Amino acid sequence: RGLGDVYKRQTLNKGQYLSDVMSEIPSNCILSKRIPGCGATTLELETQRNSIIVVPNVPVIKSKCGKYSNLLGVYEDVTTDKIRNYLTNNRLHKIMTTPESFGKVKTACSGIDIYNHFFLLMDECHQLIKDVDYRTDIVLPMNDFFRFKGKALVSATPIGFSDPRFKEFETVEVSADYDYRQEITATHTYNINKAISEYLEKHKEGTVCFFVNSVAMIYSIMKQFDILEDSTVYCAPKSRLKLKNEYSFDNAYNDWNADTMKKYNFFTGRFFTAFDLDLPYQPDLVMVTDPYISEYTILDIDTDCIQICGRFRNGTKSATHIYRVNPEMAIQSKEQIEKQISEQEFAYSLIQTLYNSADYKEYRNAFGEILETAPFRKFLYPDFTKNWFAIDNEINSVLVNNRYQSRQEIMNWYNDCHFFNPTFENCEYNENDEKLKIIKAARSVKDKRRKIVQQLGEMETPYSEYALDYINDMRKIDPFIVEAFETLGKERIEELNYIDRKIREEMILTQRKGNKVIKLIKNIFKVGNRYSNEKIVNELTRIFEILNIHPEEDIEPKLISLYYQAAPCWVGKKRGYQLISEIV
Repeated sequence: RGLGDVYKRQTLNKGQYLSDVMSEIPSNCILSKRIPGCGATTLELETQRNSIIVVPNVPVIKSKCGKYSNLLGVYEDVTTDKIRNYLTNNRLHKIMTTPESFGKVKTACSGIDIYNHFFLLMDECHQLIKDVDYRTDIVLPMNDFFRFKGKALVSATPIGFSDPRFKEFETVEVSADYDYRQEITATHTYNINKAISEYLEKHKEGTVCFFVNSVAMIYSIMKQFDILEDSTVYCAPKSRLKLKNEYSFDNAYNDWNADTMKKYNFFTGRFFTAFDLDLPYQPDLVMVTDPYISEYTILDIDTDCIQICGRFRNGTKSATHIYRVNPEMAIQSKEQIEKQISEQEFAYSLIQTLYNSADYKEYRNAFGEILETAPFRKFLYPDFTKNWFAIDNEINSVLVNNRYQSRQEIMNWYNDCHFFNPTFENCEYNENDEKLKIIKAARSVKDKRRKIVQQLGEMETPYSEYALDYINDMRKIDPFIVEAFETLGKERIEELNYIDRKIREEMILTQRKGNKVIKLIKNIFKVGNRYSNEKIVNELTRIFEILNIHPEEDIEPKLISLYYQAAPCWVGKKRGYQLISEIV
């Protein structure tokens, strides 16, 4: 997986931990431990050296602090004064922090040569790549990481890093001489609702633990199967508020405790990583993936599924992955993604050059806006240096999503994964929905859209699992009008008389993020068409007025050249421009 040369292998016998075969984690290495729960974090906590251990989430910090009295946990509410007091009053320093709170540790270490005093361990290092798309601060410690004299990364499921600073790192792989594979049932279905219904019917006894990375989907499952009173949800604080405020569901927690568990227990992605579920019994475990309902529910079998199963220190009675595939998913190879990112970088550099050399303030501002919305911008840190972890995230996300195009691909993936011994099942159902047939039989696009909006407006919220499936079936027929309904609502679409251009303009104006100027211009002007100078000036003026933008100079037809490669032409008897290609 592109982790560099394996220079050392360690083998565990059954019942052994990492401390039985290693005295300490070596510096400048990526420790690929392959087996969750074999004691890598514990080894560092018990090694007699000053350590900072960076872990992705707060629950593991609280869990470890409960086991080690000399360990200081640093997260949101822990102050720099508390860290300073700890450093003053303890001879051996063991600090466990989230990436976001690493800055507080640095500040508290004023007067200490932090880079030589501490060994820095990045625990669960695959999360640096997996989470950076929605949690940009997770990689904040990485620029400091390379300045530490003693440093290492560890994960049971590492992903290859493309950052050139890892070239000097070597990989230590920990394997086992016994069969540690997890038995798992991979259940393919076209109807998640039916598959869960059959699962619950078979698992009436004991405790069930669901891992579903969507709070809306969790609530839908609990309501659909009338298990709200028998369920607990463990999730991030924002998700907990959503459950309370939107769904009036109070039995949700930010911290796990065995005493709060009920018959059915739901965990979101926050609890996938490095969190020990110490239970005196073995629960049934079920993971759910539905690409149609939420892309966030897509699980990487090589990382997420292994990590989830590894959370249960006493094992599980059974493990099941209920999943749905999306045959319409666009497939891209790694080479195609890398080429696309490279082209985006080239375009960004080109516009950066135009920005730096622009003669007029208006042109400079326009190029600046383009840079902010350029696709490559998401691959840069705030200081505009390249964020290799964001690039790795993009590549990994696309490659993982690719696998959910077919059932056969998922079966191959499970068979190839070292951690699982899979059994494959299929949950069939017959789709016979007369409402879809009515939509498809509509005589015109406008009539079809009327029917879709009418049906969407009649649905009760929060949506049931069945309703979400049905909405996604409608989304396949006409994704634009479903998105328009979700953005504008039924009444506004009717007021706009289902006119495509007006609806698109209204949707652009309601968006909070993104460059509205560019989006509105693209909504009006299309490549290949000819536009008179009068039309260009009138539409640009209208767009600037809508957005309350007042250029210092008069709006001229040649301004269109900021957004399109354009050639002068005649439109009838009027001068104008033909749009050759998009620049932005």
